Amino acid sequence: MKSTILVAEDDRNLRRVLRAMLAREGYEVAEAPDGEAACAWLARRRPDALITDIRMPKMDGLALFRHVRDRRPDVPVILITAYGTIGDAVEAIRAGAFDYISKPFDETELLRVVGNAVRTSAVADREGAGGEEGGGWFGMVGRSPAWREIRKVVEKAAASPLSVMITGETGTGKELVARAIHRISGRGEGPFIKINGAAIPPALWEAEVFGYEKGAFTGAVTSKPGRFELADGGTFFLDEIGDVPLPMQAKLLRVLQDRAFERVGGVKTLTADVRFICASNRDLRKETDRGRFREDLFYRVNGIPVHLPPLRARREDILPLAEYFLSRACAEVGIGRRRLSPETAAILERYPWPGNIRELENAIGRAVALSEGGEITPPDLCIALADAEGEEATPEEVRFHESVRDHKRAIILRAIRRSGGSKTKAAEMLGLQPTYLSRLIRVLKVEG
Repeated sequence: MKSTILVAEDDRNLRRVLRAMLAREGYEVAEAPDGEAACAWLARRRPDALITDIRMPKMDGLALFRHVRDRRPDVPVILITAYGTIGDAVEAIRAGAFDYISKPFDETELLRVVGNAVRTSAVADREGAGGEEGGGWFGMVGRSPAWREIRKVVEKAAASPLSVMITGETGTGKELVARAIHRISGRGEGPFIKINGAAIPPALWEAEVFGYEKGAFTGAVTSKPGRFELADGGTFFLDEIGDVPLPMQAKLLRVLQDRAFERVGGVKTLTADVRFICASNRDLRKETDRGRFREDLFYRVNGIPVHLPPLRARREDILPLAEYFLSRACAEVGIGRRRLSPETAAILERYPWPGNIRELENAIGRAVALSEGGEITPPDLCIALADAEGEEATPEEVRFHESVRDHKRAIILRAIRRSGGSKTKAAEMLGLQPTYLSRLIRVLKVEG
């Protein structure tokens, strides 16, 4: 499936150039002539990355970035800058933007930045790299003894200057914990800069983390600070540190020891005052024994260990989390409050959740999109009932769930055809909000 890039740019010719460059690379490209049009598009769909000019009418790129950061924090935002707006772009990165490209930009540099953004977006989808912080304790919900212990350790870690290593299975919420440590630490007003070790190609790792000077490699048309430098005065969060290439582990060790580094192609030694937090879903002690991770780096980053247990080990938290995700999903699609039926609640508590919190969030989101009426029922969950008992689904159960989805697809397709292909009119015909219909189309994979 093609990755989708949304381009917000008021210059029609530049939009065409960007579309041509990205389309040649195999991306699907959507266009918006200003920030307001981009917001309207984002209300219906989620792109794999957003490219936006800083200077635009109606809503400029910085305002659009803030809108995306608050409502769709998992979408990487790339800013297009002119010479006079590079400072604004750097500050936006310190506030959470993914990256920037300078005018006139080089195609190689553009595709490098976009490729990194798309890979980061894919990893975030797969591993549950965050979410809004508009509920619970810094976006986290729980009441189990395990959760209370996590919270105590997080508070202690925030009060210490030591490096923190967060471990746990995929989807347990490691980035949310990292953000909580940052927010309640003495650096809470500083930048929180993140990078995912699994999303950056080895050949580009050094340039992404430490920056580069003009002419350091093909496409380096200007000098550019790296993520570590941008984190000065705040927190640098390295997710999936186990995926950092061995040659880069030595350089990372040096910068953690004395906070000194050089940009790629540079000779000047730079320093940055940074709090370091890392995360991994691997056992780094075993990786060290196998020669895949430096032992000296392990002891350097493992200052305060924080282990997040899987969701199956904190079952008391399943229903509070489900209610939290349910409330948020209903608000996102603009529908009235739904409730979990007793049968649905029982299934949620029995299911093993191998994908942990991220899987639960996705299951609730699908259920809201598929539900009819005010109650979430077992068929809406799209998980086989037998799976909740640890057994394989029977053919009858598989057919039942698929028949429910087929029926909904047929209704949506019929409405779209009767409205002449207009999804807005189809939503009106079905008595649904356009954003809700768009979500159903995406979840059900409606084609036609």
